[in-house]
Amino acid sequence: MGKVATMTVWNVQLGLAVHVKSPNNKYIIIDLGTGTRESGNGSPLSKRIRDNIAYMILTHPHLDHIDDILCFDYNAPKVLQRVDALTNREVMSGVRVCDKTKFEKYCDINDRYNKPISLDDENSPSNPDNYGGLGILTFSTTKCDHSNFNNFSIITVFTLSRIKIVVCGDNEKESFNYLMQQDDFKDAIKNADVLIAPHHGRESGFHSEFVNTVNPRLTIISDTNKIAASASDKYTQKSRGWTVYNSNGSSQERKCLTTRNDRNIRIEFGENDYPNHSRFLHVELI
Repeated sequence: MGKVATMTVWNVQLGLAVHVKSPNNKYIIIDLGTGTRESGNGSPLSKRIRDNIAYMILTHPHLDHIDDILCFDYNAPKVLQRVDALTNREVMSGVRVCDKTKFEKYCDINDRYNKPISLDDENSPSNPDNYGGLGILTFSTTKCDHSNFNNFSIITVFTLSRIKIVVCGDNEKESFNYLMQQDDFKDAIKNADVLIAPHHGRESGFHSEFVNTVNPRLTIISDTNKIAASASDKYTQKSRGWTVYNSNGSSQERKCLTTRNDRNIRIEFGENDYPNHSRFLHVELI
């Protein structure tokens, strides 16, 4: 098989935890959501403790996206990207006493990773060669009101052998209104194969122009049974459809998957050696 990357979208209920293994076996982590006894996943990060975490993205400082941050130092990433526009003081404002330790840890890490990454650094995401040909682009806006951290969420676009996957944080309509004014953003997300939906698939994160531009074959929503105002029907209508395999080997065409119903989701994508280095996208429920 040619260049293939593997992405796992973990079932962490209301949260997000996405792990990507590049073709050259480097790991990229997006967010630190944790599972519960119900999900059976516990700490997805602990599954990577023995692996080389080259790059981590914390989309924004909300508890459901950093819940596992106390495990951070067991295998600290070489490169960390997080929201630069929010100060530690803003992050700590209004934090509940029971969550204070985790947010203090976030601020400590925020202060610690304070040196720019050189383009020559072997883990710089700016060079696809560092990740076996896996392209990684990130986008966010600093123009939104600071009262809503969701709109500062980092959006990541992965590309490999003309397969494209867009991973959102908790972006809502305000951030998309700004981002959709940027030609580079629209070009990056255009006609993707898979969309990890913003804000857990809620109505507040559904932006018609954004979804129409992404034009996904398949949308994946990381959510919980308790989610309110789901836009999953809208994402189903806007997705083109793709074959999804079950653990027993059976398959069916799907347009929208949810961790709530489909549990952990694995995506292998890239390029087959045969025939003729063709595009490869395999989606499986695990």
